[in-house]
Amino acid sequence: MQSVGIIPARYASSRFEGKPLANLLGKPMVQHVYESACRSETLDAVIVATDDERIYDVVTQFGGNVEMTGACETGTERVAVVAERLKCDIVANIQGDEPLLKPAQIDLMLRPLLDNREVQVCTLKQRVKTAIDYRDINVVKVVTDLQGNALYFSRASMPGKVPESELHKFPVYRHVGLYAYRREQLLAFTGWASTPYELAEGLEQLRFLENGVPIHVVETDTPLIGVDVPADLERVKQILEAS
Repeated sequence: MQSVGIIPARYASSRFEGKPLANLLGKPMVQHVYESACRSETLDAVIVATDDERIYDVVTQFGGNVEMTGACETGTERVAVVAERLKCDIVANIQGDEPLLKPAQIDLMLRPLLDNREVQVCTLKQRVKTAIDYRDINVVKVVTDLQGNALYFSRASMPGKVPESELHKFPVYRHVGLYAYRREQLLAFTGWASTPYELAEGLEQLRFLENGVPIHVVETDTPLIGVDVPADLERVKQILEAS
């Protein structure tokens, strides 16, 4: 296998317990994400990684590939546990709470690694279009250089002096939290200690930048809505029903 998509899924959540198994139009949410990932043209396999037997059983019942990991501190660590067991070159970290994810977005993210051996990590970005998102510390922003590599990720409004009425005139982007890595780079990442800016921002991807590993960032126009709380699930249901 050259490329594998791994979906980290945990049951425990302070804001939405059992989120991967939440009913979304007759299917558990994790199944929506799994089936979308399976339609990707660039992934050779898709695996759900979990430490919960309830999630394991549900994925098995709908015919998905699933592996148990034991307890993990982060989703990235959970992905790495499964990746270490595999023989592959590229690993995609696909968030299990993104049921609107399109297969083409996965392909967009993997293509730079497939086309260029120098690319070690890739992720996605979207235009920030509203002043609310520009100010929101829960909307992570990213700035890139002219080659499309990340300079920094932050929860702050970035760039900082953009008039809110003129967001459309400037390169203001939000980070979309999906990643593709070289397998060996992912395994190296999980062995590094947390870094100063990573801890300051609460953003683990900064660990790559602080260790000198570039992150290539590709723009996507397709909107995504992550499900963090039950109210988000209702918004996603409405979008899927209308599509």
